[in-house]
Amino acid sequence: MTISALWNTRKQAEYALEKGLAHCAMLSDEVFLTIDDLVSCLEALNQPFGRVCALVLIKARNLGLGCYSLFLDELGQESGALFRPLLECLELLTYFRLEPTRIEEALENRLPSAGNIAKKIKGQIKFMRDYLNTHASHVSLAPEPNSHLINFSEGRIRKVQPFKEKVLYENVLLLLSVLVWIEIEAVNCISIGERKINEALINKVEGLRKRVLALHDQQELIKKNS
Repeated sequence: MTISALWNTRKQAEYALEKGLAHCAMLSDEVFLTIDDLVSCLEALNQPFGRVCALVLIKARNLGLGCYSLFLDELGQESGALFRPLLECLELLTYFRLEPTRIEEALENRLPSAGNIAKKIKGQIKFMRDYLNTHASHVSLAPEPNSHLINFSEGRIRKVQPFKEKVLYENVLLLLSVLVWIEIEAVNCISIGERKINEALINKVEGLRKRVLALHDQQELIKKNS
């Protein structure tokens, strides 16, 4: 395989995002740009609470972008190693939002473990974190996390993961759902820092949430009719 062939899957994914999945690509751009705006708003609070939350949000942006990049190479399963800390960013923002004085724990490098943070906020995504811990955070030779590496029709190992538009679409939708959820928490943190409800940001993120949800509903309808 030549070096140029190494990126064939990504090239096909990029083409799909320019054509049939253009609406999904546009929404993805808006979600990431909104994260950038929220980071600026948190930093503008000019206080430890805002700066720490901004750092968490930037980390979430980078992890989300890393997942997106791996999706383009049809490496969705491998992206799980990044997806788990992305979920931790979500729960960390919730942790700070529920009790802003917890920022001191971050400043003094004594934050609880991710598991304890999830318990303190009564997190609702333990099942997802457990799944990622089992199938993505460590190398596993179990059948489920390795099924994409085998061409079952030919009974051979698949060295390169072929592009599948449906898989890319579903992976991106899942990522956008989590990123918008993170944005909601970021807006809540901004409102706490500003000591007022920021209606403009709420409306902006709520608009993104509804658009992502609409794509999910559309996808589910396609599945039922297929």
